[in-house]
Amino acid sequence: MKNKKAILNLYLRGKNASRLKVMILTAVSFSLTWCCMAGAQAPAVQLGTKEKPPFVLDQVVVIGEKIDDYISKNPSQVVSMGETEIQERNFLQVDEVLGSMAGVDVKPGSSGMGTRISIRGGGGSGAVLVLIDGRPVSAMQYGGVDLGSIPIDIVKKITVFKPPVPVWLGPGSSAGAIYIETKYNTMGKKVLKKGQVRVSAGSYGQANISSTCQIDSYNSDFMISGGVGHNDGKQDNSQKDQGYLGLHYGKKADLLNFQVNAKAFVSDHGVAGPTYNPTPNSGQRYEKASLDLKLDGISLDILDYDVKAYLDVKKLKETANNGDTAQLDAVATGLRSDFFLTPGNEKNELRFGTLIEYSQADHTLTGIHDRTLFSFNGVYNMKVDSFRLITGLRSDYTSDFYYSPGAHMGLSYKVMPQTVLKANAGYSENTPSFGQLYQPSHGSMDQVRGNPYLEKEEIISYTLGGSHSFETGHQLEINLFMTETRDLIKYQRGIDLINRPENISKAVKMGVETSLKFYLTTATDLDLNYIWQDTENKDNGKELSYAPEHTAKVTLKTKFHTGTKLELTTTGYTDQYTDNLNTGSQKLKEYITTDAKIIHPIELCNKKAEFFAHVHNLFDTDFQSHYGYPDDGFKLQCGITINY
Repeated sequence: MKNKKAILNLYLRGKNASRLKVMILTAVSFSLTWCCMAGAQAPAVQLGTKEKPPFVLDQVVVIGEKIDDYISKNPSQVVSMGETEIQERNFLQVDEVLGSMAGVDVKPGSSGMGTRISIRGGGGSGAVLVLIDGRPVSAMQYGGVDLGSIPIDIVKKITVFKPPVPVWLGPGSSAGAIYIETKYNTMGKKVLKKGQVRVSAGSYGQANISSTCQIDSYNSDFMISGGVGHNDGKQDNSQKDQGYLGLHYGKKADLLNFQVNAKAFVSDHGVAGPTYNPTPNSGQRYEKASLDLKLDGISLDILDYDVKAYLDVKKLKETANNGDTAQLDAVATGLRSDFFLTPGNEKNELRFGTLIEYSQADHTLTGIHDRTLFSFNGVYNMKVDSFRLITGLRSDYTSDFYYSPGAHMGLSYKVMPQTVLKANAGYSENTPSFGQLYQPSHGSMDQVRGNPYLEKEEIISYTLGGSHSFETGHQLEINLFMTETRDLIKYQRGIDLINRPENISKAVKMGVETSLKFYLTTATDLDLNYIWQDTENKDNGKELSYAPEHTAKVTLKTKFHTGTKLELTTTGYTDQYTDNLNTGSQKLKEYITTDAKIIHPIELCNKKAEFFAHVHNLFDTDFQSHYGYPDDGFKLQCGITINY
């Protein structure tokens, strides 16, 4: 124990040993995980004449089931989609799943990497936090995340938490959180071998092939997945090649589950740049590898636990339009733990968790920067008759911005079996990312720079609403929301056409979100989502950037007697601005676009298969997703999925 404390003190006090910090924290993270596993596997010593009946594995409530339990019982506003629906609707990318959800908007990154995610109309505060199996995924420039490095083949469920989110999800979630669960062994009583192969091709030289193979047994499982893809793009110098490989191994023993996940992703692409500042000679090569260890199970009648250790390594090499080169080497390693204490009556639950993370970025233009994060949270859930109350506190500490508190309170009341009223309030502080401070995350150096003088964002958010399920199965949900942010970080384009982040002293966002689900027939349903919002930059009285006043999404899904499935999605946005000054030339005009999918089941070589055709922008609407970045227009992608 003394040796461990000495090592930890050396780590905390060292100022010029950045690489040593990485090695130490990585070693501590993985050592703690293995120690927890060893401790959980050790048999308990029984005292007395009678042995306590052993637990059976069916009683273990793992973290994924805890998420489902949270959704069903608590007042936070949540939407989710599971593996079955993802497969039935033939989603090919994680961002497609998110873009189909009520109140969630997804746009591709403007430099070939990352994805801009906004919840409830955008323009609010901070970035959306993305977690994979409970551990954070680093954000990229403009608050985007490299969702392309998460293969859809390994996804079990995607859950979106709308703000204000519970504090246990972690720091950086003031604008919402996305929780992605990967597949794991379902504990079959016999060996099960299954797999999938998908091949597709489409407009602008698009070609993709991916494959997944999974072997499940009673107490272990193994999965390997991989794929490659190419796309020429519509603009000059927008071609992209990418590939990924994922490995998973899971082991179940007595009252615990242990998992190892390793993933590698590589992307090589051009950076076309906007129409007002084209970069026909620039390009980026992005490489990412990650290793995750996960342990979850039950140690007592009332205690569940979940421990994760992770390591991310990234390398980005960029060539500017003038031929200059820059390189980013980034590493992040951490340990996260969550504990659930539930009494026998299951009316109350206490959960608490910790997160320790060290990250470092070494960039050619901006030098070496590192950050150590410590976070602790505690949440209490209480149920009294038809009321459910959740309260939570979180304390974060970073080595460069020091302490940041967080709090959340939610209350739900079941007026009747099919009607629930909900109210939520939350406070959080967002620490600027390395990308915002120094611009080492990604984004062409011809387009983006950082600002090392940024302040933390301070956010207060509220929601009030309710949901009702009709006897016919139709569902209605209405929510009022409001967010007030001090020192909101927004990008502003300079006279040199370079985007730089700056703080807005105060910003306000308020509005209403309405969602309806109609079951027209047993085979046809209609989903509608509408958001009205009013935003204001208090510094100049202008609207916030990327915040349309009206957003609407309508999805029609039907299945014919032949088994053929048809899906149509129409999305509309009113005018929005891309800068803080609401410059007329940088306004994105209103537009409506329609996407379509046709999926038809077939049999190929005695295997179940599906032929699919996806159409993006069916009516070839002319619009820009970002200022200077026109949409590719009508795009067709056809392919076949074979299950074996």
